[in-house]
Amino acid sequence: MTGRTVDVRGARVRIVEAGPNAGEAVLLIHGVGGWAENWRETVSAIARRGYRAHAIDLPGFGESERPRGARYFDPRRPFYAQFVVDVLDALGCARAHLVGHSLGGAVAFTAAVTAPERTSSLTLVAPGGIGIEVALALRLATLPGARLMAWLRGPRAAREGVASCFYDVARVPQTVWEEADRFVPGSLGETIRVLRAGVTLRGIRPSLRSAWVAHADRYTGPVLVVWGERDAVIPVTQAHAVAEIFPHAEVRLIPDAGHLVMIEQPDGFQSALIPFLDRIAASLPPASLRSAGAPAPARAGAQ
Repeated sequence: MTGRTVDVRGARVRIVEAGPNAGEAVLLIHGVGGWAENWRETVSAIARRGYRAHAIDLPGFGESERPRGARYFDPRRPFYAQFVVDVLDALGCARAHLVGHSLGGAVAFTAAVTAPERTSSLTLVAPGGIGIEVALALRLATLPGARLMAWLRGPRAAREGVASCFYDVARVPQTVWEEADRFVPGSLGETIRVLRAGVTLRGIRPSLRSAWVAHADRYTGPVLVVWGERDAVIPVTQAHAVAEIFPHAEVRLIPDAGHLVMIEQPDGFQSALIPFLDRIAASLPPASLRSAGAPAPARAGAQ
């Protein structure tokens, strides 16, 4: 994997990439408090399959610059949906497979229904905003003084947050602990701002959810839903809510996995994602998926 930054509307956005330059584009979007390397194993696996994987740091997370005046999920001025389109433009991608986890699932969803012509497929990994329920810790983070309390608790707060995303904490890779120590403190302010934009003490804001669900029929392409069966952050029961919104969606539940299913059970996650991508890629002309102006790819890594 290699890292670089691209300019998106005058702000620096970090991207971690792998795979052939002419490969079909896959854009991977992390969850709240996360960072691009949350997709480390996934990036490597899909790159070996011949795709061009782009895992991004959302604005204000990881090493990307914080947005100014963002309205996040405002249906009238949807910051995140336009951000995805702008990233694809910066990468020279006419279209991409969108893969989003948690907050990133909500980002991918809004981008797909806002710009379906730029979306080759949509994979929602324990997505936020589809149902109402979220973990108590995320709801409490919307209260006044939440940032100060987290700051006073120091690195322990970041590590407890990581642990809550795993069914078996023994499966947390050492790299994830180290990256949490590095990235989470700097993204704390943005985490709270994003949560306050979409969450209250009772859960996801119903009016915001309803506004976006009403637009779901704008996207009619392929949908994959993946969830860890032991998710303690966003209940796996919400997979049924996604299936109601997208009746044609494929739903895959991964056993013995918590919220960060792609890290805790990478083989199970990849066995759901990669065949899905392959089926979609096989059904579309190669030119419809390539980066703008890229030569026709020689599919690599098929085994």
